[in-house]
Amino acid sequence: MSINSLANAAAARRPDTAPLGRTPQTLDEIAKAASSPPATSEQPPKEQQPPNGKGNIETALNILFGYIPTEIVTLYVAVLAAIGVEGKVTPTEWASFGVFVAGTPVVVWLVYGAKLKNSNLPLPLTYATWPVWEMFAATVAFVAWGFALPQSPFAAFTWYSSALAGVVVLITSAILGLLAPFFQRQLAK
Repeated sequence: MSINSLANAAAARRPDTAPLGRTPQTLDEIAKAASSPPATSEQPPKEQQPPNGKGNIETALNILFGYIPTEIVTLYVAVLAAIGVEGKVTPTEWASFGVFVAGTPVVVWLVYGAKLKNSNLPLPLTYATWPVWEMFAATVAFVAWGFALPQSPFAAFTWYSSALAGVVVLITSAILGLLAPFFQRQLAK
C-alpha cells in the first residue's frame, strides 16, 4: 500500500466522489476505497467487491499494511544510503529524518489534491477539506518505519534494537488500521 492508497481512501470520504455512495465506515469498506481511485458522483459506481476480489484475510492485510507510506520510506532509504556513514549516526541523518517527518503530511496532501484535480474537482485548500486522518496516519507510520530501518538515527541510542523496531512497526500498523474506522468523517467539497 502507499500514499496513493491513502489518498484514494480520503477521496472516498467526499460526498462528490464516494464510490460506495456514502462515507466508508467499516474496515472492509475502507480497504475497498483505498484500492480504487476516486470517481465523481456523476460516474456510475463500480461493482463493489473485496480488494483484489478476495475476502476477509486480504481486507485485514490491506488495513494492516495500508498505512505504510511506501513512497516516502523508499525515498528516505535512498537518502540514508547516500548520506550515511557506516556505524555512525550524524546530525545530517537526524535532519533528514526531521525533513521527512515534516514532509510526509505535505506529500499526502499533494497526492490527494492531484487525485481531485485529475477528477476535475476543486483543490482541498481549507482545513475541512484536508485528509487529516491520512496525513496524521502516514506521518506516524513513517516515524515507525524510520525507527525500524537498519540505518536509523535511533540506532545511536543504547536501548535501540532491531527486535524492538520490528515490534514498533507491527504495533503501529495494527493500531492505525484499527483506529481508521473512528476517523471516517465525510470531507467537505
